[in-house]
Amino acid sequence: MKVVGDGRATIRWRINGGDEQVETNVALPWEKQYPVYERVSSEVTADAGDTVLGCFIIFRGDMLVAYRNDPQPRCEFAYWD
Repeated sequence: MKVVGDGRATIRWRINGGDEQVETNVALPWEKQYPVYERVSSEVTADAGDTVLGCFIIFRGDMLVAYRNDPQPRCEFAYWD
């Protein structure tokens, strides 16, 4: 998962259905790579006030499965093998 834009943001993310993690005052761009299990539900949100940010999730290295370009974007992805 990635978040792109200018400046800094608060990033909230959840991987493989786990607990929500929060990173504050993160310099952009931000990226998190992780293994995908047989059943996965992941999400990422970003907040930099009124600044437009882009979030996206790429599956298996090259498949774009979620994208949003907004202030406070939220991307979600679920996969069951």
